[in-house]
Amino acid sequence: TSTANDQTKAYGAALPALTASYSGFVNGDTSASLTTQPTLATTATASSHVAGSPYAITASGAVDTDYTISYVAGKLTVAPVSLTITADDKTKAYGAALPALTASYTGLVNGDASASLTTQPTLSTTATAASHVAGSPYPITASGAVDTDYTITYVAGTLTVTSVPLTI
Repeated sequence: TSTANDQTKAYGAALPALTASYSGFVNGDTSASLTTQPTLATTATASSHVAGSPYAITASGAVDTDYTISYVAGKLTVAPVSLTITADDKTKAYGAALPALTASYTGLVNGDASASLTTQPTLSTTATAASHVAGSPYPITASGAVDTDYTITYVAGTLTVTSVPLTI
């Protein structure tokens, strides 16, 4: 019996080496004794998503006249990778409208962009157009992003309110 060994890989990472284990050898034979080694294959690729996981790993094609060979499939599990979403720091003048809140992304893989996320993060701040310099800086937070390929963490940014000229 040739059993495809279970494997795990991170989303976006290369496929691991596919291996098999064997049972039923006699006379001191090992897998190296087979006339033809089995072929191990999976439908997973480096770009396979967590959502389709686990993917089958199959063994086939082994040949040896001394053995009747059977196969047991294994599975390849794709694990999510870390993604950090950082709220970008912003500055505004006292009394001015809030600037557009933006974020930076660290950890996107596989050609993904921030727009690839299933649910985009929400960016918010406690500051308003009327927020004073005295309470500055105000936190900018990111939250609510969703994507099964990523384990998402957040880093807050700050909104600094600057004083404006006053002529008396």
